[in-house]
Amino acid sequence: MRVLGANTIATVSVGSSSTQLLAADADRLHAVITNISDETVYLSEGVAAEASKGYPLAPLGDPATEASRWRTGEGDVVFRGAVYGICASGSKNVAVQYR
Repeated sequence: MRVLGANTIATVSVGSSSTQLLAADADRLHAVITNISDETVYLSEGVAAEASKGYPLAPLGDPATEASRWRTGEGDVVFRGAVYGICASGSKNVAVQYR
């Protein structure tokens, strides 16, 4: 039996320039990034984020709540590189949870 430790949970402020949300980690098992702000945040896997490009995370409260989340580690696919975010106005928060 494999025993896993607790998740790490953090709130990260996203800027109007590319902001690292999750560091590269060769041992990562899963990660979830949730946009908890009132503005769309754009994510990029492995390279600096660019405004209005990449994976958009809808603002929290959007009717489609899954549109507010980015996940890895479901099934056989785990992205272990760095993840970056960017938003138009800066100082917007995302919740980051990983193990």
